[in-house]
Order: sequence, then C-alpha cells, then structure tokens
Amino acid sequence: MSGQAVLPIDAPHQLRMANFVVGSNRELCDALVSFPKGFSGLWLCGEDVCGKTHLLQASCLAAAQAGHLQAYLDVAALGPERFALRANELLVRIREALDFSITVAVDHVAGLRNEPAAEEVLMGLYNTLHDSDGAVHRRLLVAHRQTAGQLVFGLADLNSRLRALAHHQLHPLTDEEKCEVLRRRADDRGYHLTDAVVEYWLRRGPRGIDQLLADLERLDQATLQHKRLLTVPLLKSVLGY
Repeated sequence: MSGQAVLPIDAPHQLRMANFVVGSNRELCDALVSFPKGFSGLWLCGEDVCGKTHLLQASCLAAAQAGHLQAYLDVAALGPERFALRANELLVRIREALDFSITVAVDHVAGLRNEPAAEEVLMGLYNTLHDSDGAVHRRLLVAHRQTAGQLVFGLADLNSRLRALAHHQLHPLTDEEKCEVLRRRADDRGYHLTDAVVEYWLRRGPRGIDQLLADLERLDQATLQHKRLLTVPLLKSVLGY
C-alpha cells in the first residue's frame, strides 16, 4: 500500500515544504519534516491565509515521499457528513496496515463542532493513531485559526485530547516574505518576477497574501494569452493599479 493510496494531492501548484516561505516558522517546519517513531500530534493555528493549509498538504506529501500512508481531510471542502464517511474509511485502512507509518491532516476542524458523528470519528482517529504500535510513526495534524483551548467541541474527551496536542502559532508574512512567495510561485510556472515588477506591485496594490496570489493567477493567464513577459505596464493593464 503506497502513501498515495489514501489521498493523492493533485493541485495546479503543488504545496511542498520546499516552496513554503519559512520566515519565523522554522521550529514548526523542522518538526513537520521529522518522523520520530510513535505518536505525535500538532495543532497549527494562525490568521487566515498564513500557510496552515500549505503546511498540512506539504506534510502529507513529505510523508508520501517517505513511503508512509497519508491523508489530507479538508472539513471546509467535505462538510461534516462526508468528512465522517472519509474518516471512517481511513480508520479501516489504518487498522489494516498496523505496520505502516501514517500522517493524517485535518484542516478547518471547526466545521466539525456540534456534529456528533463527525466528532466521534475524529476522536476515533486520534485514539487509533495514539494507540498504534510505537515502532512506526503515527501523526495527527490539525489546523484552525484559534488554539484548541478556544474551540469547544460537544465531545468533552475530544476537547481534552486536542488541547494536549503540541501547539504552533504561525507568524504572518512580512512584505519581504510575501515577495518571496510570489517569486517562488512564478518560478514554478516557468517565469521570473523582476524586482521592478514586485516593488511596484507591493507599493500600489493590496498587500494581503490571498489577494496577491489571486492576482498572480490573473497575471499568469495574461502572460500566456499575450505571449509577453510580465512587466510593469502589463501588470498595470491587467490589475489596474
């Protein structure tokens, strides 16, 4: 059974540890690429669009590359009912593969609150991973804007277990780090962002990283459509800044 058997990650821009701009998050990134034997659990918190989803998916990809099983479950995309279905299927796989290392990542976990069936299956995932053979690596990663202590589930035992996970607060990106994110995304698409373009862009346009990445997609399409390099005049004409 391969690491990709649980959940293949398929995205236009593959989220990897190598293309994450670490900034002040070195301790967390080091922890995510370490695979000690036994159970480990990490709770990632921080403002929206600070890199939580990137790190969850990148950790699953790193686990797959190490030959481990992995599963990324996004509650926001699945909804609580489909999450419970997928997670129950995953529990069966885990119990059938006791000698395999596995990483399970649960994104936007707040969507499971006050959903008894979904809370129960998350509890089941935690218990199964926690109680597995200590000779293999078993990891549970969970992400939400707030800490586990600020998020109250209906299942009291689930609250206590999630609050016991190692908590890591992601630090927001500086403007310099946002520039690096844009450059890396452009490099992945096969073109170079010049200093002149990036400096003009950050000086004139919105500086939220979510808007910057959305604008980068528009610029990417414009370079393909017009078969032109990305210049300041092209940026002005596409984004209107």
